[in-house]
Amino acid sequence: METGSKFLNSIFEVTHVEFQTFDLSQNKLGFSSGMACQLLGYSEEDYRWLSNGFYKEIVHPDDRELVQQTIDKVTNAKNGEVIEMTARFRKSGGDYIWLYSRQMIYERNADNQTSTIIRQVEDVTRLIELQYELKTKVDQLNLVSYKNSHLLRSPVASIIGLVNIIEEHEITSQHNRQILSFLKDAITRLDEVIHEINDDAK
Repeated sequence: METGSKFLNSIFEVTHVEFQTFDLSQNKLGFSSGMACQLLGYSEEDYRWLSNGFYKEIVHPDDRELVQQTIDKVTNAKNGEVIEMTARFRKSGGDYIWLYSRQMIYERNADNQTSTIIRQVEDVTRLIELQYELKTKVDQLNLVSYKNSHLLRSPVASIIGLVNIIEEHEITSQHNRQILSFLKDAITRLDEVIHEINDDAK
């Protein structure tokens, strides 16, 4: 039994994932593999105390409703049904990190009501940050594409139109013809660049 317990603890340490059971009847933590204490920076005693009320003391205010909804879902879940949640929890130093959890019913009482749930918890802060950074980059590309397609393309199209009108009329001055040629080449190159930028943005 001791060997099995040591093996499980080794798995928890290697995977950097928290495993725990939560006693809903007493509204407190039953078992913790200890990884959450390391992730959040609390002592084991403090972490157990903070588990009262499903960690409501350290849940981000904007995520408390989500946490309550998750508790309700898992309480009324079917055996084997996994309920997922991603929410922010406060570390001992005051900063918040994103934790992803999967929970399911572990035990029911004599009245067939959920008494204990088992949870897997993982720090996904970096993943959330990368998703936000990616969204920001995409938004920036969309803005560039919009400006190229609407704000920049419009005056360029107008200039192209003016060049075409000028070409329809006879220009006798060699100097003016040369200026018009330079203008036409420049606007053509600019138009090609705009198309390339729009294609790259897509």
